[in-house]
Amino acid sequence: MIQLQTEPISLVLNCQPVACPRPRVSGRFAYMPKNYTKWKKDQKVRIKSQLKKLYIEDPVFLSVVFVYKRPKGLSRKKDTRERIYKHTKPDIDNLSKSVMDLLQDCKVIKDDSQIVGLMAQKWYGALSEDKIFEQSKIIIDIYPLKR
Repeated sequence: MIQLQTEPISLVLNCQPVACPRPRVSGRFAYMPKNYTKWKKDQKVRIKSQLKKLYIEDPVFLSVVFVYKRPKGLSRKKDTRERIYKHTKPDIDNLSKSVMDLLQDCKVIKDDSQIVGLMAQKWYGALSEDKIFEQSKIIIDIYPLKR
């Protein structure tokens, strides 16, 4: 059982969550699709604006919440105002992989293999009293652990 005794390093990325796609192959070369590489580039800027310098080499526990903007079909009077589970695609493992790759590319963590625990959730955003939808975002909490 992992005991979290440290304060988390928290990041909020105000963007549409994107799942890590499978690499494309052209001849002898493999590459990632352009929309995914552009998304990662945009999120690197957001992470670097929130964290000045941080490089974790110790094991970490990761908590990630993916929030999607609620579709209008789920904003009826009988629907709850709180967040609603998103049980449709994309798969949560592919969403988590994109965040882990992003943290590694930004040099927040040395390697995604040092992640020893992961809690991930997918939600449709809440609906406020004045019928304003919670916007899409990714909430990341990184808990450094002692060896």
